[in-house]
Amino acid sequence: MDVNEVIDRARDAFSVRRVFGDPIQQGAVTLVPAAWVSGGGGGGGGEGTAAEGEERTGGAGRGYGSGFGLRARPAGAFILRNEKVRWMPAVDVNRIVLGAQILAGIVLLTFGRRLARRLFLEERPLLKFRRFARFAR
Repeated sequence: MDVNEVIDRARDAFSVRRVFGDPIQQGAVTLVPAAWVSGGGGGGGGEGTAAEGEERTGGAGRGYGSGFGLRARPAGAFILRNEKVRWMPAVDVNRIVLGAQILAGIVLLTFGRRLARRLFLEERPLLKFRRFARFAR
């Protein structure tokens, strides 16, 4: 694939259609989906012979390389109803769950240490709790 082909494909990929989807109409309501789109590309080169003073090993040399990546995530939708426009953001449940897991881990590390110290460093830690006092003696 030629570098120019990659650039042409990248230009086609970054179009308004990637950000705003086709409008969906049902009755008096029109929905226009929107997305976060990001991407990048890179290319390489080559050719030629060995530099002066260096020994040339086989072939006349050549190179080249190129690549392109695109990422799209739903952002939400514009809702058109009764000549009024409203934005409805998309909810990413995976991010919410990941945030909750990170928060739970921090809480466990913080309070788990304190609880472990209290239980293992004191001689008879369970006597402080009336419920366990009768079993500890």
